[in-house]
Amino acid sequence: MRWILFILLFSLFFLFSIHTLTDINQDIGLHLVLGEKILKEKSVPQINLFSYTAPDFPTPNHHWLGEVFLYLGSLFGGLRGLIIFKALVLSGAFILAIFAFKKKGGDVLAVFMGLNAIFILIDRTYVRPEIFSFLFLGWYLFVLFRQDSKKLLFTLPFIQLIWVNTHIYFFIGPVIYAIFLIQYYITIKTFKLKDQTILIGLIIALVNFINPTSWVGALYPVFVFNNYAIPILENISPFGLGAYSYPSLALWALSIGMVISVIGFIVNRKKIKNNIFELGIIIIGVILALIMIRNVPIFALIMLPVNIKNFYEAGFRPNNKAIVFGIIILLFILIQYVTNSKIYEMARYNRTFGLNIPTYGENAIRFIKENNLHGPIFNNINAGSYLIWKLPEEKVFVDTRPEAYPDYFIRDEYIAMQKDPEKWETYSEKYNINLVFYAWIETKYTDWANAFLKNISNNKNWGLVYLDDNITIFLKNTPENSEIIEKYLIEANYK
Repeated sequence: MRWILFILLFSLFFLFSIHTLTDINQDIGLHLVLGEKILKEKSVPQINLFSYTAPDFPTPNHHWLGEVFLYLGSLFGGLRGLIIFKALVLSGAFILAIFAFKKKGGDVLAVFMGLNAIFILIDRTYVRPEIFSFLFLGWYLFVLFRQDSKKLLFTLPFIQLIWVNTHIYFFIGPVIYAIFLIQYYITIKTFKLKDQTILIGLIIALVNFINPTSWVGALYPVFVFNNYAIPILENISPFGLGAYSYPSLALWALSIGMVISVIGFIVNRKKIKNNIFELGIIIIGVILALIMIRNVPIFALIMLPVNIKNFYEAGFRPNNKAIVFGIIILLFILIQYVTNSKIYEMARYNRTFGLNIPTYGENAIRFIKENNLHGPIFNNINAGSYLIWKLPEEKVFVDTRPEAYPDYFIRDEYIAMQKDPEKWETYSEKYNINLVFYAWIETKYTDWANAFLKNISNNKNWGLVYLDDNITIFLKNTPENSEIIEKYLIEANYK
């Protein structure tokens, strides 16, 4: 009976992860292109390869191995296969975290906590290298909470070596192991360098330097935002998203999870000395989650074993058959609401259940190719990765990696030329821009996107020649383009 609970819970999360590839306009194209390039050339690029505005700008690739994994996955199953692959990886992370602390009589408690975590995690179920970070974090939690199996500790340096080359969240591994060592010291009252637990910690720290850029890569999480001149939605605090009509389901679940975590330490306060590790990592998880919405899954995974352990040790072990039966019914209902996509509609998520691949900019790319249009192209950030993927013969103006461009370029050129028509004239001439490929989605999040589209729509030097729900294309009014403009000109009425 208890295993039915877990099977249904894990099925629910897996099915939650099978949905529309909504991030097709974000980083997936860039990751696949780089993954293929790394495999073919057997080297990891460390400069901006895809832009004509910052072609030699140093760009450490902190997730090159994750890109290789994603590219290999796409070879076997295409984009739909990647959705399934992503769901399997995320489910693996979830299972590891929930089983990190598993005791007799704690199954119902674990399922309760698991449901809370699921509604937090669904906000970040994208096909990105970050999924591997969640898996590695799950393994760390599984190993460190099972202190009776010290042999598993020896797997952590190997996991860390993979992690440092797979995604920027790799720093979480050494941080939570350091907190584990604090608890270890409190328990044994002494430190000896010959102690295997200490030696493993030193190895975990040292392997972070085994990456294509050595110490630069090892310290990259510290410096990455030094050259970040644009606000990105996923880098905003979850409680600062009110102005962006952000779906609130995960935010409510996050708030509930944090409250439950506080209550857990209160009811289990008598054992706080034995739970310094748990307290330390939950504080790390809360801090990261409050800083950026993209970090929320880290808290959700850490929260799972911590809350299960606290409430279990405090004596909360519900095992009533009526409760079990009620949870089973609830899980069946939730699974139905996921598979018919009603839960996404209710929560205002722009996705549906299934292996759905949006067309996004395919028609716009076809329009460019069929009419033999060429750059230089001006594109906004949300269109950059897609262009790199689908129109490789053209270099982009900018892409979804602000850190891959000088901060002054982003601030004083990219943003400024969209806000100010005079600067648009200056920089469009500087870069000899011939075509504008613009993703509409940015109008929801930035003031300059709306200003730019309004200004260029009223600029006689530019003609609107293509328009759909995702992409708009403007062509410079030149003799070479006059035939295309005359044939496809759309009367612009942007307000």
